[in-house]
Amino acid sequence: MIKKRVKQLTFSLIILCHLGFLAAILFEKQNNYLVFGFLILALVLLLVTYKKTPVSAKSHTFEHFLTVAFVFLGAIITYVLHTTFNFSTVLAASTVGLLVSFVPNLIKNNTVVNTIPTAVYCGAFVGMTNVSVAPDYVFIALASVFTGLLLVGSKDSFHGVGGKLGTLAFGGVVLAFFITFLLSK
Repeated sequence: MIKKRVKQLTFSLIILCHLGFLAAILFEKQNNYLVFGFLILALVLLLVTYKKTPVSAKSHTFEHFLTVAFVFLGAIITYVLHTTFNFSTVLAASTVGLLVSFVPNLIKNNTVVNTIPTAVYCGAFVGMTNVSVAPDYVFIALASVFTGLLLVGSKDSFHGVGGKLGTLAFGGVVLAFFITFLLSK
């Protein structure tokens, strides 16, 4: 029963992340009726998707702890490439994604190794955060942990739905920003 509640809470957080992202777009482009119409259409399609997506509860294992660690690794490497080596954010994330995509070919028939590219690439989205929002490694670490937890919570949801990793990264960064904002006051 508790596992199902945790799954529903994670599912609700993902819905809030989607709605927050769409609200941010609306706030930025509030004078454009075409954008407003697109957002209404996106909201309707999201609601249909959420209604058709089954929520299932699974037990968490050590693999999930490793997933959070790999999200952290992807975020830190991307952030270092961007801030220290002056890669653009897109080039840094794509470099990390390209390099980690070869890992399952090196060690075959291992379920944990097959999950590494997804987790690291999700972390690469976190590492793409603008330096004005993420001024230091502590923020990136906090955001990547939140994103990793969201990724673990949504492991059995949204298969085949595009944008899952970016949305989870957005949610983790928003949660980290909110917490650091509250602590700085």
